[in-house]
Amino acid sequence: MKHLQTLMTGLLLSTFASMACAAEPYIGQFLYQYAGDSVYRVTVKDDKTMAWQCIKGAEKGAHGIETPERFTVADKVYFASWVEKTGINVTQVINLNTMQVYSTIIDGKQRYVVTGNIVREK
Repeated sequence: MKHLQTLMTGLLLSTFASMACAAEPYIGQFLYQYAGDSVYRVTVKDDKTMAWQCIKGAEKGAHGIETPERFTVADKVYFASWVEKTGINVTQVINLNTMQVYSTIIDGKQRYVVTGNIVREK
């Protein structure tokens, strides 16, 4: 079953890659306000890197600079994926039309699916 899930994930990502060109950057500073009171400040200065910092919640103080793979899914809708230095795997759909973020976080055998609101700071 796990092999089938891995295969399906690979097919889905290759489909996104072939259907969508690399995302033009969604430049700026944003707050991702997740259900459960976790808040992350996400800063995107260019199309190659992004920085994040947890400013409220269980991970307060955690931070990182990532080099995500990003694709445009639709107008102002982006798919992003990266692996953090800790080994945590993150995928997101960022919808700047509705100002919503949908995230899947995989840490070892634990998987978390969370949604939140986006507020543009700058």
